[in-house]
Amino acid sequence: RLVFEDYFIFSTLFIFPSSNQSIFKRYISKYNSNLNNKFDFSAFYKKYNTHLPNDKIPSENFLTWLVGFTEGEGSFIVNNRGDLAFVITQATIDKQVLEFIQEILGFGKVIRQSAITSRYVTQNKKEIDILASLFNGNLVLPKRQETFDLFVKGFNKWVTKGRILLEPVVINNRPILPTLNDAWFAGFTDGEGCFTCSIGEKRGFSFNFNISQKWEINLTVLEHFSVLFKNGIVSRHSEENTYEFRLGGVNNCKNVFSYFDKYTLYTKKSLSYKLWKDIHNDLVNKDHLDESKRREMIERTKMINKSNNTNSRY
Repeated sequence: RLVFEDYFIFSTLFIFPSSNQSIFKRYISKYNSNLNNKFDFSAFYKKYNTHLPNDKIPSENFLTWLVGFTEGEGSFIVNNRGDLAFVITQATIDKQVLEFIQEILGFGKVIRQSAITSRYVTQNKKEIDILASLFNGNLVLPKRQETFDLFVKGFNKWVTKGRILLEPVVINNRPILPTLNDAWFAGFTDGEGCFTCSIGEKRGFSFNFNISQKWEINLTVLEHFSVLFKNGIVSRHSEENTYEFRLGGVNNCKNVFSYFDKYTLYTKKSLSYKLWKDIHNDLVNKDHLDESKRREMIERTKMINKSNNTNSRY
Protein backbone atom coordinates (compact mmCIF):
# COMPACT_ATOMS: atom_id res chain seq x y z
CA ARG A 1 0.00 0.00 0.00
CA LEU A 2 2.69 2.50 0.96
CA VAL A 3 6.39 2.36 1.54
CA PHE A 4 7.91 4.50 4.30
CA GLU A 5 11.37 4.69 2.75
CA ASP A 6 12.90 7.12 5.23
CA TYR A 7 10.66 6.30 8.13
CA PHE A 8 12.78 3.68 9.89
CA ILE A 9 15.76 6.02 9.89
CA PHE A 10 14.10 8.95 11.58
CA SER A 11 12.11 6.85 14.02
CA THR A 12 15.33 5.13 15.06
CA LEU A 13 16.91 8.54 15.56
CA PHE A 14 14.08 9.36 17.90
CA ILE A 15 14.20 6.14 19.90
CA PHE A 16 17.96 6.34 20.22
CA PRO A 17 18.57 10.09 20.56
CA SER A 18 21.45 11.47 18.58
CA SER A 19 23.29 14.73 19.02
CA ASN A 20 22.54 15.43 15.38
CA GLN A 21 18.96 16.66 15.90
CA SER A 22 19.03 18.52 12.58
CA ILE A 23 19.02 15.15 10.78
CA PHE A 24 15.91 14.10 12.69
CA LYS A 25 14.17 17.41 11.92
CA ARG A 26 15.02 17.08 8.24
CA TYR A 27 13.46 13.62 8.04
CA ILE A 28 10.39 14.79 9.95
CA SER A 29 9.96 17.71 7.55
CA LYS A 30 10.43 15.55 4.46
CA TYR A 31 8.06 12.87 5.72
CA ASN A 32 5.31 15.25 6.77
CA SER A 33 5.44 17.03 3.43
CA ASN A 34 4.51 13.76 1.69
CA LEU A 35 1.87 12.55 4.15
CA ASN A 36 -1.74 13.55 4.71
CA ASN A 37 -2.28 12.97 8.41
CA LYS A 38 -5.91 14.08 8.56
CA PHE A 39 -8.77 11.60 8.48
CA ASP A 40 -11.43 12.56 5.93
CA PHE A 41 -15.03 11.48 6.52
CA SER A 42 -16.73 13.57 3.84
CA ALA A 43 -17.51 10.49 1.72
CA PHE A 44 -18.93 8.72 4.77
CA TYR A 45 -21.25 11.60 5.63
CA LYS A 46 -22.48 11.76 2.04
CA LYS A 47 -23.29 8.03 2.01
CA TYR A 48 -24.80 8.16 5.49
CA ASN A 49 -27.15 10.99 4.55
CA THR A 50 -28.11 9.16 1.35
CA HIS A 51 -29.00 5.86 3.00
CA LEU A 52 -30.09 7.10 6.46
CA PRO A 53 -31.32 10.67 5.92
CA ASN A 54 -33.33 10.78 9.14
CA ASP A 55 -30.62 9.50 11.49
CA LYS A 56 -28.23 11.57 13.59
CA ILE A 57 -24.78 11.52 12.03
CA PRO A 58 -21.89 10.18 14.15
CA SER A 59 -19.19 12.61 15.26
CA GLU A 60 -15.74 12.69 13.66
CA ASN A 61 -14.26 11.79 17.04
CA PHE A 62 -16.34 8.60 17.21
CA LEU A 63 -15.57 7.70 13.59
CA THR A 64 -11.83 8.10 14.09
CA TRP A 65 -12.02 5.93 17.22
CA LEU A 66 -14.04 3.33 15.28
CA VAL A 67 -11.46 3.17 12.48
CA GLY A 68 -8.72 2.51 15.05
CA PHE A 69 -10.83 -0.06 16.90
CA THR A 70 -11.71 -1.83 13.66
CA GLU A 71 -8.05 -2.02 12.65
CA GLY A 72 -7.51 -3.88 15.89
CA GLU A 73 -10.67 -5.99 16.17
CA GLY A 74 -12.66 -5.84 12.94
CA SER A 75 -13.01 -8.27 10.03
CA PHE A 76 -13.87 -7.59 6.39
CA ILE A 77 -15.42 -10.85 5.19
CA VAL A 78 -16.20 -12.11 1.68
CA ASN A 79 -17.63 -15.64 1.75
CA ASN A 80 -17.39 -18.31 -0.93
CA ARG A 81 -20.70 -17.24 -2.48
CA GLY A 82 -19.50 -13.66 -2.79
CA ASP A 83 -21.66 -12.29 0.04
CA LEU A 84 -20.10 -9.72 2.37
CA ALA A 85 -20.13 -9.11 6.11
CA PHE A 86 -18.49 -6.62 8.42
CA VAL A 87 -17.77 -8.05 11.88
CA ILE A 88 -16.23 -6.81 15.12
CA THR A 89 -15.61 -9.50 17.74
CA GLN A 90 -15.21 -8.95 21.48
CA ALA A 91 -15.22 -10.94 24.66
CA THR A 92 -18.83 -11.03 25.89
CA ILE A 93 -17.79 -9.20 29.06
CA ASP A 94 -17.12 -6.23 26.74
CA LYS A 95 -20.38 -6.61 24.83
CA GLN A 96 -21.34 -3.07 25.82
CA VAL A 97 -18.80 -1.58 23.40
CA LEU A 98 -20.47 -3.43 20.51
CA GLU A 99 -23.85 -2.10 21.61
CA PHE A 100 -22.31 1.38 21.80
CA ILE A 101 -21.14 1.07 18.18
CA GLN A 102 -24.57 -0.16 17.10
CA GLU A 103 -26.28 2.73 18.88
CA ILE A 104 -24.07 5.47 17.42
CA LEU A 105 -24.02 4.09 13.87
CA GLY A 106 -27.74 3.38 13.97
CA PHE A 107 -27.45 0.00 12.27
CA GLY A 108 -26.05 -3.51 12.56
CA LYS A 109 -26.76 -6.29 15.06
CA VAL A 110 -25.03 -7.42 18.23
CA ILE A 111 -25.03 -11.20 18.50
CA ARG A 112 -23.89 -13.29 21.44
CA GLN A 113 -21.78 -15.91 19.70
CA SER A 114 -21.04 -17.95 22.82
CA ALA A 115 -20.66 -17.59 26.57
CA ILE A 116 -17.35 -15.81 26.01
CA THR A 117 -17.71 -14.16 22.59
CA SER A 118 -20.04 -11.55 21.08
CA ARG A 119 -20.08 -9.88 17.66
CA TYR A 120 -21.25 -6.72 15.99
CA VAL A 121 -22.36 -7.74 12.49
CA THR A 122 -23.89 -6.22 9.39
CA GLN A 123 -24.53 -7.96 6.06
CA ASN A 124 -26.83 -5.28 4.66
CA LYS A 125 -25.72 -3.80 1.31
CA LYS A 126 -26.52 -0.19 2.13
CA GLU A 127 -24.94 -0.42 5.57
CA ILE A 128 -21.78 -1.97 4.16
CA ASP A 129 -21.76 0.76 1.50
CA ILE A 130 -21.71 3.30 4.34
CA LEU A 131 -18.91 1.46 6.14
CA ALA A 132 -16.86 1.09 2.97
CA SER A 133 -16.95 4.87 2.59
CA LEU A 134 -15.79 5.20 6.21
CA PHE A 135 -12.70 3.03 5.87
CA ASN A 136 -11.78 3.90 2.29
CA GLY A 137 -8.80 6.26 2.48
CA ASN A 138 -8.76 6.24 6.29
CA LEU A 139 -6.96 2.99 7.17
CA VAL A 140 -3.56 3.19 8.84
CA LEU A 141 -2.22 -0.39 8.93
CA PRO A 142 -0.89 -1.58 5.54
CA LYS A 143 -1.96 -5.18 6.25
CA ARG A 144 -5.48 -4.05 7.08
CA GLN A 145 -5.54 -2.06 3.84
CA GLU A 146 -4.73 -5.25 1.93
CA THR A 147 -7.73 -7.08 3.38
CA PHE A 148 -9.96 -4.05 2.81
CA ASP A 149 -8.90 -3.89 -0.85
CA LEU A 150 -10.07 -7.49 -1.31
CA PHE A 151 -13.29 -6.61 0.51
CA VAL A 152 -13.94 -3.69 -1.85
CA LYS A 153 -13.30 -5.86 -4.90
CA GLY A 154 -15.87 -8.30 -3.54
CA PHE A 155 -18.22 -5.42 -2.80
CA ASN A 156 -18.01 -4.12 -6.36
CA LYS A 157 -19.15 -7.51 -7.68
CA TRP A 158 -21.77 -7.95 -4.96
CA VAL A 159 -23.55 -4.64 -5.62
CA THR A 160 -24.17 -5.47 -9.28
CA LYS A 161 -26.38 -8.43 -8.30
CA GLY A 162 -29.79 -8.80 -6.68
CA ARG A 163 -32.59 -6.37 -6.02
CA ILE A 164 -30.47 -3.56 -4.54
CA LEU A 165 -27.90 -2.18 -6.99
CA LEU A 166 -25.27 0.30 -5.81
CA GLU A 167 -22.36 2.22 -7.26
CA PRO A 168 -18.94 0.52 -7.10
CA VAL A 169 -16.28 1.88 -4.74
CA VAL A 170 -13.02 3.27 -6.07
CA ILE A 171 -10.25 2.20 -3.68
CA ASN A 172 -8.38 5.10 -2.08
CA ASN A 173 -4.95 4.08 -0.78
CA ARG A 174 -3.77 7.45 0.43
CA PRO A 175 -1.05 7.29 3.09
CA ILE A 176 -2.20 8.30 6.56
CA LEU A 177 -0.90 8.06 10.11
CA PRO A 178 -2.63 8.97 13.39
CA THR A 179 -1.71 11.98 15.49
CA LEU A 180 -2.19 12.92 19.12
CA ASN A 181 -5.05 15.17 18.01
CA ASP A 182 -7.38 12.40 16.89
CA ALA A 183 -9.00 9.35 18.51
CA TRP A 184 -7.50 6.65 16.26
CA PHE A 185 -4.88 5.56 18.80
CA ALA A 186 -7.53 5.29 21.53
CA GLY A 187 -9.60 2.98 19.33
CA PHE A 188 -6.56 0.91 18.43
CA THR A 189 -5.57 0.68 22.09
CA ASP A 190 -9.09 -0.50 22.97
CA GLY A 191 -8.44 -3.32 20.54
CA GLU A 192 -4.73 -4.06 20.90
CA GLY A 193 -3.19 -2.10 23.77
CA CYS A 194 -2.16 -3.36 27.19
CA PHE A 195 -1.45 -1.47 30.43
CA THR A 196 0.73 -3.58 32.71
CA CYS A 197 2.34 -3.28 36.11
CA SER A 198 3.92 -5.78 38.47
CA ILE A 199 5.36 -5.04 41.90
CA GLY A 200 7.74 -7.40 43.65
CA GLU A 201 7.73 -8.44 47.28
CA LYS A 202 10.66 -6.11 47.88
CA ARG A 203 11.39 -2.88 46.00
CA GLY A 204 11.36 -3.98 42.39
CA PHE A 205 8.57 -3.22 39.92
CA SER A 206 7.85 -3.02 36.20
CA PHE A 207 5.49 -0.52 34.60
CA ASN A 208 4.70 -0.71 30.89
CA PHE A 209 2.33 0.15 28.07
CA ASN A 210 2.60 -2.06 25.00
CA ILE A 211 0.94 -2.88 21.71
CA SER A 212 1.76 -5.99 19.67
CA GLN A 213 1.00 -6.41 16.00
CA LYS A 214 1.53 -9.15 13.43
CA TRP A 215 3.20 -8.74 10.04
CA GLU A 216 6.39 -6.88 9.25
CA ILE A 217 4.47 -4.66 6.84
CA ASN A 218 2.87 -3.01 9.91
CA LEU A 219 6.20 -2.37 11.60
CA THR A 220 6.46 1.26 10.49
CA VAL A 221 3.18 2.09 12.22
CA LEU A 222 4.53 0.75 15.52
CA GLU A 223 7.65 2.85 14.97
CA HIS A 224 5.42 5.87 14.43
CA PHE A 225 4.03 5.41 17.95
CA SER A 226 7.54 6.04 19.28
CA VAL A 227 7.58 9.32 17.39
CA LEU A 228 4.15 10.29 18.71
CA PHE A 229 5.03 9.72 22.36
CA LYS A 230 8.67 10.77 22.07
CA ASN A 231 9.92 7.51 23.48
CA GLY A 232 9.51 3.75 23.42
CA ILE A 233 11.09 0.87 21.57
CA VAL A 234 9.90 -1.47 18.84
CA SER A 235 11.18 -5.03 18.99
CA ARG A 236 10.39 -8.56 17.88
CA HIS A 237 7.76 -10.37 19.92
CA SER A 238 8.16 -13.98 21.04
CA GLU A 239 5.40 -14.95 18.59
CA GLU A 240 6.48 -15.52 15.01
CA ASN A 241 6.16 -12.54 12.65
CA THR A 242 4.95 -10.31 15.49
CA TYR A 243 6.36 -7.00 16.72
CA GLU A 244 5.80 -4.94 19.86
CA PHE A 245 5.82 -1.25 20.68
CA ARG A 246 6.63 -0.73 24.34
CA LEU A 247 6.84 2.23 26.65
CA GLY A 248 8.62 1.10 29.78
CA GLY A 249 9.18 2.79 33.12
CA VAL A 250 7.42 5.42 35.19
CA ASN A 251 8.96 8.41 33.41
CA ASN A 252 8.32 7.17 29.88
CA CYS A 253 4.77 5.94 30.45
CA LYS A 254 3.54 9.29 31.69
CA ASN A 255 3.84 10.47 28.07
CA VAL A 256 0.51 8.79 27.26
CA PHE A 257 -1.49 10.38 30.08
CA SER A 258 -2.46 13.61 28.34
CA TYR A 259 -3.63 11.64 25.30
CA PHE A 260 -5.78 9.07 27.12
CA ASP A 261 -7.18 11.75 29.44
CA LYS A 262 -8.46 13.54 26.33
CA TYR A 263 -9.54 10.59 24.16
CA THR A 264 -11.83 8.07 25.83
CA LEU A 265 -11.30 4.33 25.96
CA TYR A 266 -14.67 2.58 25.60
CA THR A 267 -13.81 -1.03 26.47
CA LYS A 268 -12.95 -2.40 29.90
CA LYS A 269 -9.45 -1.07 29.23
CA SER A 270 -10.73 2.27 30.49
CA LEU A 271 -10.73 0.66 33.96
CA SER A 272 -7.25 -0.77 33.38
CA TYR A 273 -6.00 2.68 32.43
CA LYS A 274 -7.47 4.33 35.53
CA LEU A 275 -5.95 1.73 37.87
CA TRP A 276 -2.64 1.89 36.01
CA LYS A 277 -2.49 5.67 36.24
CA ASP A 278 -3.35 5.62 39.95
CA ILE A 279 -0.54 3.14 40.63
CA HIS A 280 1.81 5.33 38.59
CA ASN A 281 1.11 8.15 41.03
CA ASP A 282 1.83 5.82 43.96
CA LEU A 283 5.12 4.74 42.40
CA VAL A 284 6.15 8.36 41.83
CA ASN A 285 5.40 8.99 45.52
CA LYS A 286 7.50 5.90 46.37
CA ASP A 287 4.62 4.27 48.23
CA HIS A 288 5.95 0.88 47.11
CA LEU A 289 8.86 1.33 49.53
CA ASP A 290 6.42 1.15 52.44
CA GLU A 291 5.64 -2.53 53.12
CA SER A 292 1.95 -2.10 53.99
CA LYS A 293 1.30 0.22 51.04
CA ARG A 294 3.25 -2.08 48.73
CA ARG A 295 1.03 -5.05 49.56
CA GLU A 296 -2.07 -2.98 48.83
CA MET A 297 -0.52 -1.86 45.52
CA ILE A 298 0.25 -5.47 44.59
CA GLU A 299 -3.42 -6.34 44.98
CA ARG A 300 -4.43 -3.41 42.76
CA THR A 301 -2.00 -4.47 40.03
CA LYS A 302 -3.86 -7.78 39.89
CA MET A 303 -7.00 -5.82 39.00
CA ILE A 304 -5.17 -4.15 36.08
CA ASN A 305 -4.11 -7.52 34.76
CA LYS A 306 -7.60 -8.92 35.29
CA SER A 307 -9.09 -6.09 33.22
CA ASN A 308 -6.48 -6.67 30.52
CA ASN A 309 -7.27 -10.39 30.44
CA THR A 310 -10.96 -9.72 29.72
CA ASN A 311 -9.81 -8.07 26.51
CA SER A 312 -7.41 -10.79 25.42
CA ARG A 313 -8.15 -12.98 22.41
CA TYR A 314 -11.27 -15.01 22.95
